[in-house]
Amino acid sequence: MNSRSDDSSRSDNGNVYYDGDLVRVHRNVFEHFNGWLWVIVGSLAIVALMGVVVTIILRGSVDTVRTEATTVLTSANDFLGAAKRGNAELLNSSSAKVSEAAHQIQGELSSPLWELASHIPFVGSDVKSMRIMADVLIDISDNALKPMAESGRVLELADFTDEGTINVEALPGIIVAIEQASPALSRSAEKISALPPAHVPQVAEILESAQEKVVVVDDLIKRMRPIFPYLPTLLGTGGQQRNYLVIAENTAEIHSIGGFVGALGVVTVTDGHIEMGDFRNLKDVLSYDDVSAGATEEEIQNFDPRCDTHHGDHNVIPDFQRVGELYFNIWKHYQHQEIDGVFGLDPVFLQYLLETTGKVDTSFGVSVDETNAASILVNKCLFWWKPSKCDNFYREVASKVLTDMLGDLDGLDMTGFFGAISKAANEDRCLIWMRDEGVEDALKEARLAGELTHDPNAPLTGVFISDASVSKMSYYLSIDTEVGEQRINEDGTRSYDMRVLIRNNFDPSAYESIPKYILVQNMGRDEYDLGEQLHLIAPEGGRIESLMVERIDTHGGEPGDSDWLEGSYQGLQVWNKTLRIGSQESVVLTYTVVTAPGATGTLSVRKTPVMPPQIAYWNESA
Repeated sequence: MNSRSDDSSRSDNGNVYYDGDLVRVHRNVFEHFNGWLWVIVGSLAIVALMGVVVTIILRGSVDTVRTEATTVLTSANDFLGAAKRGNAELLNSSSAKVSEAAHQIQGELSSPLWELASHIPFVGSDVKSMRIMADVLIDISDNALKPMAESGRVLELADFTDEGTINVEALPGIIVAIEQASPALSRSAEKISALPPAHVPQVAEILESAQEKVVVVDDLIKRMRPIFPYLPTLLGTGGQQRNYLVIAENTAEIHSIGGFVGALGVVTVTDGHIEMGDFRNLKDVLSYDDVSAGATEEEIQNFDPRCDTHHGDHNVIPDFQRVGELYFNIWKHYQHQEIDGVFGLDPVFLQYLLETTGKVDTSFGVSVDETNAASILVNKCLFWWKPSKCDNFYREVASKVLTDMLGDLDGLDMTGFFGAISKAANEDRCLIWMRDEGVEDALKEARLAGELTHDPNAPLTGVFISDASVSKMSYYLSIDTEVGEQRINEDGTRSYDMRVLIRNNFDPSAYESIPKYILVQNMGRDEYDLGEQLHLIAPEGGRIESLMVERIDTHGGEPGDSDWLEGSYQGLQVWNKTLRIGSQESVVLTYTVVTAPGATGTLSVRKTPVMPPQIAYWNESA
């Protein structure tokens, strides 16, 4: 029979610390920790369960809020419709409905259940956002829509348009009404755009809808405010005829701020009456005889001689002020007409406009709408027809879209139109040059001029690219830019690490046959090998340094890139390089942008507006 040894410091298995003080301490700690562990786990489980239960119970309340939010948006549209129809009774009733629904949302969000939900992780931040949204809607209702309805000035919208004519005399009253509403809109846009992404899908849907409406309208009003004083002049008041050249840019051949200009048309405006002239082929109105359009030696050195003598290529210069001046010069030379302004628009902008005008039926047997216009104009038509027929198709679509829009100003969806203009302007897809210097300065303030800026305290760097391949493959080009965190240097400058990824997304295996004129004709390792002229532009008073180039998914072989060439344009440092990018290949640029000493603003980036991935066919599977 075994018995315990008298030596209490030794266990049966030889552990000298068995039943010792150290073990007893460890046991107590473990037992207490184990108990607290279960308390913590249990508490977390209860909180999680509460979150699930409260979220389920709140679902009905969220639906109520969503219904009221829909009422707000619907009534706001009714408000605008009432203003356009001159219906004072509907104007006041729709304003009252917006106010009632907004206060209903606020009351719903003040219930004890929502208060409980505000303390639950993740859900709590959504509740806070919803409450801010309710405050925003009440602010807009009580301090924008209601005062406008009571003053009645906005009712002058009813007399603003009539059969393609804008009533210039109605402008002052409408501008007063807009100015009256703008402070509340600005406050609201600032609050609602600062909200974090929502966690609950139903909440995200409500917030995104409100953000889209409020922020877009506020952005456009801010843009347009500097132009308001010049609107009578722009609309040809007093019988003065204004002629505006519209250039249709085909981004199948990408340029720094647009694409190859294959078609042009003139819009005339007299006393507010607008007429859209026929779009004509480039070679029919501007000859190919290499006449100089007036580009400077600096522009020719940085952006290739074609910026001067190839009249479909002036916008390889990344400054629309200069592009407009060159088109003014060359149009006067060939057409003997002095134009008052130039509007540049690309196929994506046309697609945005189709959201407001509806689909266009063409004589080619193809209809384009807000879902397919850009992809058909830039890419798909090239697989159907020869380039000359595609050019004619593009001209017809552009002409019909603008004619439909200008010819039915009374029925135009103003909210959608505002959204299209604002979205296109933010993406540099709608740029304007005006001969009048005062108007041009207003356009700069409105961020519609597409100029290179020279404010050291608002540093701007440029990433611009122009096709040199004589191909129609820029549809498959993507440009992604990343700006790193700023570093403040001892000399007062600020440094930002930049990463730019330029990719040729073309996959030849996805097509059974490819028309020859789509493919690269004059450079590269093979017929899919894009040649792109790259221009990196430093901010005013700053510089670009430490340039590095890396290739991803390369096919091997020498790509034949040119060396970096440093230049100067308008006093800004420019780095130029020609790149070859094969199908499914990427070029990664890394470099540092240094601002001017003492610059306080955050670095912003302008880049060439390529085809958005949600529109381009190469991203369909994603």
